[in-house]
Amino acid sequence: MYRKICFFLTLASTVPVLSFAENPNFQEGQTTAPQMRQYFEGRKAEYNQYLADLAAYNLAIVEQQEWDNRKNQEDRTQQQTQASLQTAINQQSQECPQTQTCQQAIANLQTQAYLHSLTCPQAQTDQELLTCQQTVAALQYQAYEQSLTCEYTAEDQSRQTCQQAVADSQAQMQEQAAEYAEYRQDQAGTRPVVGQQPTFYDNTAELDKAYIFDENQRLEEKVNIVGERNMTDERGNKINTEEDVRNYYTRNYRN
Repeated sequence: MYRKICFFLTLASTVPVLSFAENPNFQEGQTTAPQMRQYFEGRKAEYNQYLADLAAYNLAIVEQQEWDNRKNQEDRTQQQTQASLQTAINQQSQECPQTQTCQQAIANLQTQAYLHSLTCPQAQTDQELLTCQQTVAALQYQAYEQSLTCEYTAEDQSRQTCQQAVADSQAQMQEQAAEYAEYRQDQAGTRPVVGQQPTFYDNTAELDKAYIFDENQRLEEKVNIVGERNMTDERGNKINTEEDVRNYYTRNYRN
């Protein structure tokens, strides 16, 4: 009886053997050659999709790492920028005139009068209240007297100008920090997402088998089991390679 030999070996070199998950369980006397070929072609398509998914996964990992490295560098640059700005502000503040001027003395007296007035309501007796109010009035009068002889000097102008410049620099520093924080918030949504690593449950070790089909193209026999390459031919010679297998079946079943 003529028996047809089929080798589903075309995929064996491209698909690695990983496991025997989802064994197709080809049934002798039932499974047809077209069914088997369709099955193996389907597995090939699944494997090709797996390779594409794996390439996309590996690319996402690289892109995410590059994104993280870029963020870390930008954060370090931002920290250096803020540190430089703060150093400049500190230097600028130290250079402002520190001598207490006439105007500053008046301001200090007015401040003392105000702070002392806050304690007056706490007086326990009328005498204590009167004394407190007199002290406040005395401070206010001293400030008034000094204002009569006090002139607004160039030093006062220089000091106020310098202090305003320091305040402006601090505001700019805070504004720069706020802008970077907003930038980081906007960039957070651009970080590449790495999904679950794709897997391929492979049972394509079945490809290493040789299958014999009858005249109705139904599976008649699984000639060799996966991993068995210690077969011998009709002359007792070892069959170890795919070429040996093909030659053996050609000699014995093709004629």
